[in-house]
Amino acid sequence: MEKEKLIIKYFLGNIFEAKSHYTGWKMTYHARSIGVVSKEMAERYVAIQKQAGSFFTLTDRAFLISFIMLICHVFDKRSDSMSLEKVDKTLYNKFFNENKKVIEALKKARDNIFAHRNIQIDPKEIIIPSVDDLDGFFNNLEKLYNELSSKIDNSSAWFDNVENIKREIELVYMNLDRGEMMRRKEIDIEWMWEKDPNKISDKI
Repeated sequence: MEKEKLIIKYFLGNIFEAKSHYTGWKMTYHARSIGVVSKEMAERYVAIQKQAGSFFTLTDRAFLISFIMLICHVFDKRSDSMSLEKVDKTLYNKFFNENKKVIEALKKARDNIFAHRNIQIDPKEIIIPSVDDLDGFFNNLEKLYNELSSKIDNSSAWFDNVENIKREIELVYMNLDRGEMMRRKEIDIEWMWEKDPNKISDKI
């Protein structure tokens, strides 16, 4: 039972961290997606991300890789690794079978392009599941975790605190936009006013 409690304690942090990275990835990658947001907002997010293109490209990829690498700990088959299967095989197998399509897609991405680079696999062949499918997967995983935690440790957890990252990233977008508008205004004032020989102070 102590081993199972140790695993439950580990996955409390693991799922929280993985979902945080997943949420961050949604906020960077899908901000550009018409259909997720309006055309007007997508264009605005794209313009903001272009202001710091390298940063957003690296951040987007780091969020994606981190969430996939972390969440795949749940399904690790190695005998010396943590996995929820080692807590309750029956409940785990039920969850796995109900979420098999998403799990296999995530494991394929990890095994072939993130943890290792398969020379025979074109990265374009790797398809990340849709937001709807991933949201459903995380909801189901949290339910499994709480079933196992209740059984092993008489406890449960909420993972909705990761929603804070959405507000924080939105604030980053808004502050970058404010800063860019101020920068352009300062340039306009400097070159179209301060350095204009036709301003009133140079004429009287």
